[in-house]
Amino acid sequence: MRIVSATISSFRNLQEDSFEFSPRVNIVLGRNGMGKTNFLEALNFFALGRSHQGSKIEEMIAFAGDSLHVRLEVEEESGHLLQCEFGLDNNGGRRFRLDGEPVTRRTDLVGRLSTVFFNPDSIALVRGGPSHRRQFVDQSQAEIDPLYLAGLTAFNRTLKQKKGLLRDMKRRLVGNGKGKDELLAWNKELATYAAVICRGRHQYARQISPFAADSHQQLTDNDSKFDFVYHSNLKTVQNIICEDSEKLSNKMEIEAEISSELNYIIEDEIQRGRPLLGPQFDDFEVRLSGLDLRVFGSQGETRTAAVSLILARGDVLFERRKIRPVLFFDDIFSELDRERSQRLQKMASRLHQVFIATARQDDVEGWHPDQRKIWRVSDGRISEITQES
Repeated sequence: MRIVSATISSFRNLQEDSFEFSPRVNIVLGRNGMGKTNFLEALNFFALGRSHQGSKIEEMIAFAGDSLHVRLEVEEESGHLLQCEFGLDNNGGRRFRLDGEPVTRRTDLVGRLSTVFFNPDSIALVRGGPSHRRQFVDQSQAEIDPLYLAGLTAFNRTLKQKKGLLRDMKRRLVGNGKGKDELLAWNKELATYAAVICRGRHQYARQISPFAADSHQQLTDNDSKFDFVYHSNLKTVQNIICEDSEKLSNKMEIEAEISSELNYIIEDEIQRGRPLLGPQFDDFEVRLSGLDLRVFGSQGETRTAAVSLILARGDVLFERRKIRPVLFFDDIFSELDRERSQRLQKMASRLHQVFIATARQDDVEGWHPDQRKIWRVSDGRISEITQES
C-alpha cells in the first residue's frame, strides 16, 4: 500500500498545495515548529478517522478558517487507486469519503488506509501504563479482524452503561434490588464481548512476538529472547492461558466463567460505585531475556523494543491481509544511536513506503535509497528539493 498523491487545504499551518510522493522513501526536512508533524498528521488522519495526537477538530483547522479538506490517492496492493477524502469543520462536523461514497461510521475506515506511526512518544508502548499497550493491540487486531472490532465496540458501549448504573446505585438513584438485576444482565452481555476481546488479545500477542523478536535481532544483533506476553485481568482467563489456551476457543464455556467471575464481585462494585474487573484492566508485558523491560530496561532498550513491536505490527498485517502499511517516522532518529537508525531506515524502506520527518539532516546523511524524494518545510510551505541543502 502506498500514498500516491495528496491535496491539503487549511490543515493547521500548512499552505494549500498538492503533492506526488515517491513509492518508497519520502524525507521531510525542516526546523521544529515549521509544520513537519502537521504534514504527517494530515496524511495519517484518514487511517484512524482521527488525529494520532488526539487533537481536537478546531485545533487542526487553519487559523481564521472554518473548515479543512484533505484528499489522498492511495494505491492498494491490488493496484486499485482508492480515493480517500476527509473534511472537518468548526462545528465538529466530520465528512469522510471512499471513492466518492460517504462513510458514516469511523469503524468502516479501519484497514482501508493502513499506516504505522512512530514518534518519540512511541516509547510509551513499553514505558507507559497499560492503556498504551491495550490501545496498540486493540488497533492492531481490529484492522485484521472485523469481529474483534465489533466485539470491542460493543464491549465499550455496554461497559459505559454498567458504569452509569453503578454510579446511580452509589448515589441511591436506583434501588438495590432493581439495580442488581440490571447489573447481572449487563455482566452477562459484557462476558460475551469480553470473551472475544481476551481471545483476540491473546492470539495477537502470540502472533506478533516472533516478528518483534526478529525485528529486535536485526536492529541490535542481539539474540536475547524477546517476548510480548498477554496478562488478563480476569483470573478465569489467565488460568486458562496458563493451563491450556486452546480452551479459549470454547465460546460458551469461557463466557459463562467470565460472567460468573463478574457476578462474584457485584457487591464490591456496588459499594465502590465502579467496575472492578474486566479486559479494560488488561496489560501486556514486554520481556527481554525474561525481564520486564518496563521495570528493568534502559532507555535504549525500551526504545528499541517499542520500535521492534511497531515494525512487527506491519508484519502481522501482511501475514493476515497481505497488506504492507505506510510507515511514518516523526523525529525519532535522534532518539536512536547512528547504527540503529541506519538499520531501521534500511529495514523499513525495503518493503514499505516510508515518510521520514526530521529537523536534523544528519539523521539521513549518506542514505541514498532508490526513488527517494526530499521535501523541505518552512512556515507551513512544503516544496520538493532535488538535493539536501
